[in-house]
Amino acid sequence: MDFRQAIKINNRKTKLVVLSYIAIMLVVGLLSDIAFRPLSNNGLLYDMQLYLTLAAIPYITLGIMTCTLVGIIIISKFGHKMMLSGSHYRLLTPDSDLSDNDRQVLNMVEEMAISANLGYVPKVYIMQSAQMNAFAAGWNANNALVAVTSGLQAKLTRSEVQAVIAHEIGHILHGDSKLTLYVGILANVILTITNILGRLFFFSRSRNNNANKAKLILLVLNFVLPVITQVLYLYLSRTREYMADAAAVQLTGDNQAMISALQKISGDYAQQPEQEEEYESFTEKYRAAAYIFSKGDSLFSTHPSIENRLKKLRGE
Repeated sequence: MDFRQAIKINNRKTKLVVLSYIAIMLVVGLLSDIAFRPLSNNGLLYDMQLYLTLAAIPYITLGIMTCTLVGIIIISKFGHKMMLSGSHYRLLTPDSDLSDNDRQVLNMVEEMAISANLGYVPKVYIMQSAQMNAFAAGWNANNALVAVTSGLQAKLTRSEVQAVIAHEIGHILHGDSKLTLYVGILANVILTITNILGRLFFFSRSRNNNANKAKLILLVLNFVLPVITQVLYLYLSRTREYMADAAAVQLTGDNQAMISALQKISGDYAQQPEQEEEYESFTEKYRAAAYIFSKGDSLFSTHPSIENRLKKLRGE
């Protein structure tokens, strides 16, 4: 399997998803503007064109963009801190008095960051948890981090831990944390606006045909968009997991280590169902989408099934 080509293909898929979200945002915004302030009776597309060319100011569309931007700024500042909240962890630094295992993890993160030409070394944390997992957050020298659970650190071999760390470095290299957070904000803003307007327009009528059509479409979107945005988000998340797996193979030159790590992680969870409780807290659910392993292989899981990931890694 050509893992470089796989990354290129997944990048194209990602761009299509992001463009879909932007298109949905524009359509919802413009329909909302027309519903409140129709400019003619010449059809929805004509009024949309007038708003897009700024013949009239699309206040609601601009408001949606502003809300999205504010959300992005807030998440950019505090998102990486939220990833660690509610957990017991320790920061590993070169100057710390570290055990051999901790020093090994710290060195691996540095090695993989250098191999990926990242330009900096992310902060490294060990989370106190019996479950075998890891995640990455952030996208620059100020906020990037890699966290590995003590369970994973203790139960995997050196090459397997290195593959997991390479996977997480791949997420940082590709800007996955930033991308999924931004898309999540965009989706939530869109859904909130359509929900509010859908309720507002449920019993309202206008003398303008364009306004009535826009209200009807927004009412339908209120029921349809939650499904569409969720499907797009899951598709995006799964695509980025495949990319990170491919990056791990590129950085380590060893697909077997990544295969073995995933098999052991999923097998360990299956043997310890009591770990289910660890996934139930709010912060743990927030982190779940970033973990290298997601407990669910359901239709609504943020991760591809382990079987599909292993097939990709084997080149099947």
